[in-house]
Amino acid sequence: MRGRSVRRAERAGGGEEAARITRCAGTWLATAPDGAEQQRIAEAVRQVQGQRAVAAAFHRDSEAANAFCIELFRGEEFAPLHFADELVAQMIARVGEPPVVEVGDEAIFSDYLRRAVLSVALPNTRRLLAAQLRRYLPRYVEAGRWQEAVAIDYSAFRTALGNEVTPFLAQMALAGLADYYETHDDEG
Repeated sequence: MRGRSVRRAERAGGGEEAARITRCAGTWLATAPDGAEQQRIAEAVRQVQGQRAVAAAFHRDSEAANAFCIELFRGEEFAPLHFADELVAQMIARVGEPPVVEVGDEAIFSDYLRRAVLSVALPNTRRLLAAQLRRYLPRYVEAGRWQEAVAIDYSAFRTALGNEVTPFLAQMALAGLADYYETHDDEG
C-alpha cells in the first residue's frame, strides 16, 4: 500500500522551492547555501547556544519575546522571506479574502491570519522557511547582536518543528498579504 507522497524540501534553504514560496528571487537567499555558508551557519548556531544568559533573559517573558520577534521580522532585511504571491493565493483560496476590520475588531483579523497561515504552513514549507531564516544567523552573530541572534534561532526552531503560527510566520504572511494586494491593486 502506498503512503502519501512527501516532497523533500532542500534542508539548507534556497533553490526553486524557496523562490516559489518567498520573495527571495534575485537575492542571496535564492541560491542554496554552499558548504562554506553552511559551516558559518553551524558555527553561528553553536555560538548562539553558548549565550545562555541572553537566552534566559529572552525566554523569561514569552509575550515580550514574541513582541521582540515581530519587531525584528518587520525589518526590511527580512523582506526576501515574505510569502510570495503563490503562497498568499493558496491562503486566500483556502480561507478566503482577509476581512476588513474596524478599530477594536483586530481579533477577527488575527483569527483570519492564524487560519490562513496554518492552511499553508505544512511541514516541508515550515522547514524550508526555517532554513532560510537560519541563514541570517551568521550576520547577527558576527555583529554581536545576541538578542536578535537568539530570537532568530528560537524562531527558526519553533517554525520548523511546531504547528503554531510563530511571530516569524505571522509577520511573513502579513507582509506577503500586503505585497500581494499592493501588486494586484496596481494591476487592476
